[in-house]
Amino acid sequence: MPSSPTTFNLTLTRGQADYLLRLVTIAELAVTEHYRTGRLPGGHGDDALMRTQLQATRTAASLERPLRELGTWVRSQV
Repeated sequence: MPSSPTTFNLTLTRGQADYLLRLVTIAELAVTEHYRTGRLPGGHGDDALMRTQLQATRTAASLERPLRELGTWVRSQV
């Protein structure tokens, strides 16, 4: 059973927020590729990390709305 959502205050600079969005996007692309091909990354330790990412994605609360809002904020800081 997933734990109840918790809110944290996190102060980010524009650069940190941009980096976070890129990192999450790369993870989402890796998960999508896994679902498309059924394969996991083949580097040393990558498969275990990917399995952990997939499990976390399945059980975690959606980050879609907060990340969309973060992306909007990052774009407005240009």
